Amino acid sequence: MLAPVLIVLYLCAFELTMGLSVSKKVTMAASTVADIVSRSDKVAKSDLEGMVDVTNAIFVPYGVKNLSLKITGISIDSSKQAKVAWSWSHSGTAPYAVGATVSVPSDMLMADTFLVRSELSVDHELVMYLPALSGSQINKITIGREFFFRQRINTDITCSDC
Repeated sequence: MLAPVLIVLYLCAFELTMGLSVSKKVTMAASTVADIVSRSDKVAKSDLEGMVDVTNAIFVPYGVKNLSLKITGISIDSSKQAKVAWSWSHSGTAPYAVGATVSVPSDMLMADTFLVRSELSVDHELVMYLPALSGSQINKITIGREFFFRQRINTDITCSDC
């Protein structure tokens, strides 16, 4: 009687551990991408495309499924208006329009500064998905993170072909 309960608890703990591990890697990848880009004073599409390889390297030994990566340069003017300076997207979705107003966390909103925002999400397939037992058709979850970093060199970061 106790064995089935212990087996279910073990499987739930395993699934939770796998999900937390993937979540940690999503956080690390989004942060690392923003950090690397913020250390430059200029980037090109080829540099931003290289961030996909950075993300894949962070996820080893897990595979990345349905990676969505969007990197945006945000210029904040003297009146604290945050606008897109450039944007790039890997996921097939359109990047943000240049000049579009964007929201920035209030503690990052300082006049005459520049931010890099990375948005990353991946699909995590549930390893122990058993539709017959769970009664649910949900077999994957999307885990995403967003990070803002200030530029490190110069007063802004330009993208020559974004």
